[in-house]
Formats: sequence, structure tokens, C-alpha cells
Amino acid sequence: MWSLIKHRRSALNAVASVLLATSLVACGFELRGQSDRADTLSRYSVALVSAAPSSEFSGQLRSALQRQGAPLSSTSDAGLTLYVDLETFEQRSLSLTARARAAEIELRASVMFSLKLDGEWLIENETVTVVDQMLNDPLNVVGKTEELRLLQEELRTALVAALTRRLNYTIAAHYANQT
Repeated sequence: MWSLIKHRRSALNAVASVLLATSLVACGFELRGQSDRADTLSRYSVALVSAAPSSEFSGQLRSALQRQGAPLSSTSDAGLTLYVDLETFEQRSLSLTARARAAEIELRASVMFSLKLDGEWLIENETVTVVDQMLNDPLNVVGKTEELRLLQEELRTALVAALTRRLNYTIAAHYANQT
């Protein structure tokens, strides 16, 4: 009797697993990097034209493009040309303490970029922005500067990820319209 109940449970678990898997596929769920968009950047050789080619942002962007399979080349050989302006960081106070000092700070990183594919502008002068917030302790000046530096690094990484996502979707949409 016990083995019959155990067998029915395992059969129900198997059926439930199949139903869950088919419902996830039916709703459009897919693992990151497993879609057709995952190889959009690898279809073209990419030239990165940056206002600051030796900056940390440009280095991270080059690495991200290479991780996604995009071969980097010179401007004359590339099918896809990415123009990137300087990254900017802005800081503003969101709330104040009783002594009129910033208690909460908003940090904003942004970069303007343009994208050209085989001489055709796909994106012209668009800005990508990421935002984060931090609590400010006015008595801990040393810790605050280190925390700001770490948050700027995190914002830079998030900015690169947002920019590469935007490029992937734009190229995938262009490719879908061509076929």
C-alpha cells in the first residue's frame, strides 16, 4: 500500500513539473542569454568610438562587448559603430537632517551614445541613465567618500549593462525588421 502511494506521489510530481515547464515556456519565459537576442552583437564587428578611450567606463564596455561575442575592430572595418560620450555622475540631496545636512543622497550616472549600422543611424544621441540612493552619515566623512566611490563603480557597471541591453534590443529589432 505504501509503495502505491509513493508511486502516485512521484507520478503527480512528474505531471506537476511538466505542467510548470510548459506554462513557463508558454508565457515567454526564457533564461538570460538563451534567446535569439543573445547573439545579436556577435553578428557584426563593432568599433567603439569613445570620447575617453582609456576611461574605466570604456574599458568595462569593451569587456562587456567581447563577453557577448562582439569582435572589436577599427572604424573602417566595422559594420557596427558605437559612439560613446563621457559618462557623467550627478549627486543631489533627497532629504536633510535637523542641522540642514544631507541625510539621503541620490546618485545618477548617465552616458550619451549613438549607434550606426552599415552607414545607417539606428540610435542618435540617446542617453542611458541609472540611479541609486545612499544614506549619508555627516559624522563619517572618510566612510562616505569610500562608499561614494564604491557606488560609482556599481553605477558604472549598471550603466554598461543597461547600454549593452539597449544595443542588443535595437539590433534584434532591426534584424527582425529585415527578415
